[in-house]
Amino acid sequence: MSGGLLPVRLAKRLAKPAYRAGDVLKLRSGGRPMTATWSGPVLFAPGNWLICQWFSDAGELQQEMFAEETLERTDRAAPQSSTREQ
Repeated sequence: MSGGLLPVRLAKRLAKPAYRAGDVLKLRSGGRPMTATWSGPVLFAPGNWLICQWFSDAGELQQEMFAEETLERTDRAAPQSSTREQ
């Protein structure tokens, strides 16, 4: 490994996240709005990653981790669950 490659990898790992928990995002390739619940670096890959949650068409809570560069902000609000707490 060359000496100049390590600082580049370290800089990517420590880059300030573009999004944070609470932001409403969607995949750049399309899809439904999701709410970010966590944002930050991970050990297994460079860059920032986000854990996002959304509700399926059946109303089931879904969760997945995405690389920051695969996401974008959306103007649409994340849909709310059809069940209400009482």
